[in-house]
Amino acid sequence: MKYLALPLILLLSACSSTNNLSSSYFMKDMLDTAPKSDADVRHPEWGYPSKRLTTGVQSPAMYRTPSMDHTPTQARPNAAPASRGVNSDSLQNFLLQNGVDYEVLPGNHIMVKLKNTVRFDTGSSTVKSESRHWLDIIGRYLSSQPDVNVVIDGHSDSTGTTAFNDGLSVRRANAVKQQLIRNHVNKNAIFTRGYGENVPTCTNATTAGKACNRRVELVFIVSDS
Repeated sequence: MKYLALPLILLLSACSSTNNLSSSYFMKDMLDTAPKSDADVRHPEWGYPSKRLTTGVQSPAMYRTPSMDHTPTQARPNAAPASRGVNSDSLQNFLLQNGVDYEVLPGNHIMVKLKNTVRFDTGSSTVKSESRHWLDIIGRYLSSQPDVNVVIDGHSDSTGTTAFNDGLSVRRANAVKQQLIRNHVNKNAIFTRGYGENVPTCTNATTAGKACNRRVELVFIVSDS
């Protein structure tokens, strides 16, 4: 019996060594590829657990909705106060005064998402004229707000191939970025992403629905400082 036990012990010992070696190898690989510290990630705090913000805008789900998909109107002198922070107050009051629909998103940072979206023709990455006007207004304002980062998300409808739409959504996001830069917004404060046809907000079964999905969305992330 003891002659059988010895090989078994050796076998178990070898398996244990192999497992330890394998574990050490994969752990080393993970540590080599993972960010070493927060300094290696441009905005690590964006990934923190969400927390809901309070706001002075009295409407459901923290929406400000004077109307949907319209060109900004004349300034409104009696705009409601916005949420905490001087920069956030300034941004939200600016949007209110210019009739730009927005919502405040929950999160570790103050994030303001525009409900007005930048529009495009089928297959095109040229910003439509009705969107260009209010985008220029926003760009001129953001040029004086160094503590506001801009996240630009490009989207497409389902016309064309998936590969084409992926690239088109990126070009649309970049077109909006370039327009903001022309209005002197700091290019290092602008981040672009393309989602292709994967995140529709309307049906792609109708002409109107496809027009709705040909869009760029903007989110402003405001510094707490």
